[in-house]
Formats: sequence, C-alpha cells, structure tokens
Amino acid sequence: MRMQGPDGGFHTGYDRTGTYAGTLENAETTSIVILALNSTSTFRLFPPLVLPPWIVYVFIGFAGAAVAAVITVLTMETGRKGQWPVGPTT
Repeated sequence: MRMQGPDGGFHTGYDRTGTYAGTLENAETTSIVILALNSTSTFRLFPPLVLPPWIVYVFIGFAGAAVAAVITVLTMETGRKGQWPVGPTT
C-alpha cells in the first residue's frame, strides 16, 4: 500500500529505500492491485456468519463430488443387475 500515489494509482518502480521517488503510476499495476484487494472480500450467508469465498468453493466441490459418487454407484448397480436398484421387497 505504500506504493500507492496520492491520486490512487500504484507505482511499479522504486528505489533502494523502498519509495517510488521519480517513477510514474502504472495502470496495469493499479488494476492488478485492485483485483488482489477485491479477492479478499467475504461471502455473507446471513449477518452473523461471514465466510471467506474459498471455503464456500470447497463445500460446493464436496457436494459435487458426493453427487458424482452417488451417480457412479447407481450406474454401476444398474449395469450389474440390469435394472435400477430398488428398495428391499417383502
């Protein structure tokens, strides 16, 4: 954040002391910084529960994997018995 200029843009050049003395702001660097800062936002399910986005994506991935596993098992059972699996009969 110390590389941000007074008008909001970010500098790419710096000197040995770590300041941006004598350099110009760069539009590409500024846009990358904005994207990086936006990626730290949170996902709100409802006000008391605030989750980072990566946790939401992990749970969505787990749910997708579980659905794929169930479909795979059902498909294998169908191929083995020649019909869709049904519950126990009495």
